[in-house]
Amino acid sequence: MPIVRLDEATVRRIAAGEVVERPASVVKELVENALDAEARTIRVEIVAGGRELIRVQDDGTGIPPDELPLAVERHATSKLHRFEDLARLASYGFRGEALAAISAVSECEIVSRVPDAPYGARLLVRYGRPGRVEPIGAAPGTVVTVRDLFANVPARRRFLRQDATEAALIQRTLAALALARPEVRFELTNDGRTVLATGGSGDLLDALIGVYGAETATQMLRLEEYCAGEIVVQGAVGLPRVSRPNRQALFVLVNQRWVESRTLVAAIEQAYHTLLMVGRYPIGVVAVSLPGDRVDVNVHPTKREVRFADERAVAAAVYEAVRRTLLAHVPENPPPPVTFSPLSPSVVQRRLQVADPTRELSSSRPGTPEELVDAPSSTRSADSANWLPVLRVLGQVRQAYIIAEGPDGMYLIDQHAAHERILLDRLLAQLEARGVEQQALLEPLVLELSPVQLATVERYRDALVQLGWELEPFGGAAVAVRAVPAVVQRSIEQVLIAVLDDLAAGGRGTTPLERVAISTACHSAIRAGQELSLPEMRELIRQLEQCRVPNACAHGRPTVVHLSTEELERQFSRR
Repeated sequence: MPIVRLDEATVRRIAAGEVVERPASVVKELVENALDAEARTIRVEIVAGGRELIRVQDDGTGIPPDELPLAVERHATSKLHRFEDLARLASYGFRGEALAAISAVSECEIVSRVPDAPYGARLLVRYGRPGRVEPIGAAPGTVVTVRDLFANVPARRRFLRQDATEAALIQRTLAALALARPEVRFELTNDGRTVLATGGSGDLLDALIGVYGAETATQMLRLEEYCAGEIVVQGAVGLPRVSRPNRQALFVLVNQRWVESRTLVAAIEQAYHTLLMVGRYPIGVVAVSLPGDRVDVNVHPTKREVRFADERAVAAAVYEAVRRTLLAHVPENPPPPVTFSPLSPSVVQRRLQVADPTRELSSSRPGTPEELVDAPSSTRSADSANWLPVLRVLGQVRQAYIIAEGPDGMYLIDQHAAHERILLDRLLAQLEARGVEQQALLEPLVLELSPVQLATVERYRDALVQLGWELEPFGGAAVAVRAVPAVVQRSIEQVLIAVLDDLAAGGRGTTPLERVAISTACHSAIRAGQELSLPEMRELIRQLEQCRVPNACAHGRPTVVHLSTEELERQFSRR
């Protein structure tokens, strides 16, 4: 094919792809424009996850009528005037692409009024074709309304995720910007309901409450300002007990700009070393400030990535700031493990104090170490290769693993994974039979949720109800918990928050019902670090033997590790 010049419409659509990946990209660009316009209040409204409507309203300096046509042209900007300005850039936007890119793939209306003008001006751009500038009554500031995003690019529209997912991405984007600028008032309305609001007082705590909710925000530690030469680190991080199953609640800011930096995220996670369980991630906002010539923000079209002159120094400063704060409030070393000796019956026979016993296990009868744990023969299938042999419980290692002896060697049972499998099988069996057993609360438990958690409740409402969760709106971002599944014997608040965070991250399973069941079982199960008595360990193994697939938990992790007699003899050079 011969080389030809692309027409302007095609060029616009291609350029739009660099900046406008999804509705959250539109919100980010428009809000950053509002911040550059010195706005003190920014309101965002979305409908259908942003694909039908995105409206961003600010009280900033506005755009003069004669500059509106320029605002939607490519490479037109007020942020810089020559290449050298990039080295000392202080604004968010600078490429002159945002409005041009957005208006190329949507029906975009801009209404703006500068503070000293008697009236405002309106410009409508339909998929890259601007109309005439018209006078209109308007409040000082700018309102940008984007409708039918990607309607002229069907392939990209089809690849958008579900409305709830796109809305959650928008919430996370606005949350990051709100944490970066606590002196600005932010508000997000999703399908007519306010899901995020900050006060704009300038106090980081107010912004944390608006983003994470009051309950979580009060369990976060303020990072004392840490200086390493020209590098300054501030922010707030969560205590280990408010960790999450993903990194969605962790934000990194560089010179008040939200960025994605694997190196800095890794430094933060390393600061939590020995303080978090495997598979759990910290929450918080870590803000790094350094001279503009020590960081390049013009690496990515959407400015998501940055390049540091000395990345190691920045990462080291972040690690030190977070680690010092954590160690000032949390012991560095975990509690010592339970010790026992197979040759000392006085140790293995003593009843250990259970920190948070589960109802299923506490009902087991007392016994002696010599008792064998065996499942009723009626529960075993003759052709099944999954059930466990007769086992004799010996004790517990590191308050996490049960040691048992079988006819063909030694068995190590992961108490959390085993209990997770037991609870999941119980929930699924109840669903197939008469419905999940429910435990009503004498008094409703009122919890304040984050915007993402609240959206997750709405998305999974039917599945949550089927699994025994009874949640009702309680005004604002709060819900009232009136009943829970009977398997929930740990802190109801901790279990529910963990379940919602799991679901928001996608969960595990092929259906909403399955995802809720797996997550509920996982977070209701006994934890590593929880001491169990010998009768409770026997009861746990007995229940595990009755499971249909006892050798793996719902996440695919093994519940049992077997060391054969032959392997033990080889290890001790007996054969």
